[in-house]
Amino acid sequence: MLPDIDLRIDNMLKALEQVVIPALPSGERLARDQVNLVIGHLRMMKDQWRFAVKFEAGSLENMMRLGDELADQVDPIYRQSLADALSVARNTDSDDQKALATAIHDLGSVIDRIILGEDGRLALAPAAFAAIIDYGHRQARRERSWFAATGLDPDRAELPTIAQTMSAAS
Repeated sequence: MLPDIDLRIDNMLKALEQVVIPALPSGERLARDQVNLVIGHLRMMKDQWRFAVKFEAGSLENMMRLGDELADQVDPIYRQSLADALSVARNTDSDDQKALATAIHDLGSVIDRIILGEDGRLALAPAAFAAIIDYGHRQARRERSWFAATGLDPDRAELPTIAQTMSAAS
């Protein structure tokens, strides 16, 4: 019988908390801080791992929607690269987390170039601004829930859990 992912993460946390941290000399503050960062990330990953593929798929869906909304509004020099990136994104295996992350990166890079407009030399159409703001509104709440465990969001108590966020996306 193989241990499940939760048990493996719990064992890593236990090793760090009960063996590694106590073994560090008290003067090794940077090492202690780094171990505590790893502990925090492992705890957050324990909450996230079950939903990682669904989260990435939803992020790509939101980004494709933005790309579609921008398609008719962008400067002609971007139209083909946006169309190509959207085509690849649409054909991405929605069960493959790495493929989803790659598609998000690639489509996002094209959209970033569009937004930056050759360092401000190419203006965005007014409707493009609205599409970008709408995308930000849709995606920001998902990302805030996804990273709420960092404790950095001042309104984290008001955010839905990751499970609630992912079930709302279904």
